[in-house]
This record gives sequence, C-alpha cells and structure tokens, in this order.
Amino acid sequence: MKIKLLYAVLLCITASAHASCGSSFCAMNTHWDTQGLVNDDGLRIDLRYSYARADTPRVGSSKVARPSPADPALLGLEVENMRTINQSLNLDFDYAINHQWSVAVGLPVVMRDHAHQIGDPALTIVEQNKFTELGDIRVVGNYKFDSSDHMSGSGIRFGLKLPTGKANWEFVPGAGPTEGGLQPGSGSTDAILGAYYHQDIANSPWGWFVSGQLQTAWTTRDGYHPGNEVALDLGTHYTLSPSLTGLLQVNANFKERDSGNGVKVNPHSGAHSLNLSPGLSFAVAPKTKLYGFVQLPIYQYANSDPNWLPGDPVVGQLTAPWSVSLGISQTF
Repeated sequence: MKIKLLYAVLLCITASAHASCGSSFCAMNTHWDTQGLVNDDGLRIDLRYSYARADTPRVGSSKVARPSPADPALLGLEVENMRTINQSLNLDFDYAINHQWSVAVGLPVVMRDHAHQIGDPALTIVEQNKFTELGDIRVVGNYKFDSSDHMSGSGIRFGLKLPTGKANWEFVPGAGPTEGGLQPGSGSTDAILGAYYHQDIANSPWGWFVSGQLQTAWTTRDGYHPGNEVALDLGTHYTLSPSLTGLLQVNANFKERDSGNGVKVNPHSGAHSLNLSPGLSFAVAPKTKLYGFVQLPIYQYANSDPNWLPGDPVVGQLTAPWSVSLGISQTF
C-alpha cells in the first residue's frame, strides 16, 4: 500500500521506512509596509512568482545519497530519488484604512510537478504527476502603533489562514489522498500572529527591519494536524538611486513535525532553515515597483524518520539548494 504526500513532504512508508518528496521554499518578507518601504494609504496589489526545485536528499543537516530503486527493502514503494518542482503565484491585496489600520488578503496558486521511481530490482518504473490549484487564502489585519518618530515604526499582524485549498488531492488516482503537508491546502484553519519594527537611519540611505510570525492550526480535519510554523526575518535596504533600492534579508523558518492519526500524517516531516535573500526593487513608475530575490540556504535541517532503525534504508527529505522570487507591486 502506498501513502503519498504533497507540499512539504511526500511519505513513502513500510513498517520502518519513510521518505519525503521535497520541501517548499522558505518565503522572504514582502510586506513592504512592515519594512517602512511604503507609506501610502489606499489599495496596494502585489503579485509574486516563486520557484524552487527540491532535488537534494537531506537527513538532519547532512546531505545523503539518493536511495536506489534496486534496494529490496524499497520493493513496491515510492523511491524519492528524483525531484519536486515547487512553484507558486501569490496575489496580495493590501488596503490601508487609515494610517494605523490595514487589512491584507492573500490568494495563492500552488503549482507542483513531482517525479519518483518505484522500488524494483528488476524494473525501473517512473511515476510523475503535477497540479495547479488554489491554495489556502489568508486574511491578515495590521495595526501600527503611534510613534512621534517618523523615521521608525512598529506594529502587530493578526489573522487567519482559511481552508480554501484542495486537501484531498491524489498523486495516483484511486490510491487515496496524498499526505497533508504537500496538498494544495492543509484543510485546517490557522491563527496568524506577528510583530515587526522598522527604522530608517537619519541622514543615511540605509534602513532596516525585524519581524516575527507564528502560524498555528486552530481547527483541523481528517486526523491531520500541520505542525506549528515560526518565521523570523531580519533585513536591510539601501537606496542606490531615486528608483533603485538594494534589499538584503536573513530569513529563518522553523516548521514542527506534523501530527495526528489520519492517513495524511507523515512522521518524516518538519524542518528548519536559515536563508540569505539578496534582492533589488526598481520603481518603473511613481506607484509601480518591480522586485526580485534570490534565496540561498545558509543552513538546512530536515527531520529524520522517528521510526528509523539501524539497517533500514537511509531516505531523506528532498530540499532545494536555491529559490527565486519575482514580483510587481502597484499602489492606487
């Protein structure tokens, strides 16, 4: 019997062997108001495309060899020795009600293309499938604290991730739902809580920000409980010219192991990482900006299979050696 998975981890299971088809990228911070890079009231629309190819197996902080489909212990199982291509389109609507209150709605489209082999010493079988689906919508409010210092600002973010994405996608039709972590949607309603601080340095082209956010499942279904996730961002920006700004972020992400008692739960899930994200923002018009980031991992750690025993095949989560994001932001 095969058990699959689809967004951060694809599970291949026997009594003692689990594998993961690939983690999604660690997102960089593109909430420009929390960085002090926009101050306009009214509506702002942001469209961002992201790409990451997960093809590097990892257990803990170490890269491991790709598992062989000829290993008898993997007979009939999905052998995660190929790749998962993760892509997303994020459309964000951010409306500033006044100088203190704003609300943002995020509409993600998840695109994933995965390929693996089936374990068989005598025959190599490749399975491949892909989807393009609406993910889980986010509605987040933002409150800015009053400050007499116009060079700095701080605030809190709070909201919900709604269970709008498809949560019963099947990698092989008729085989049952893919694991919850790699579905277009988690099936859960999550609470989101964050805080931030930003400051421009007086008489200098430099500015910086720091932010943190917690996402935790509030209600769940199908016996699947996604692990809590914490994102920490530290960034700086430098004005190169009136229209060009250099961006640099350090992004830390901590994702707990998924839990529950449903078929979509993968014990071989959860990871944490530290990433460096250099980028540029270019104003093509007074209220229109193009931007891009390249994200490079400084440190990656993928949770190991808690049921692994000496002598079992060593299989890991597929991780991405880099990712890229390109976007456009329009203020009205």
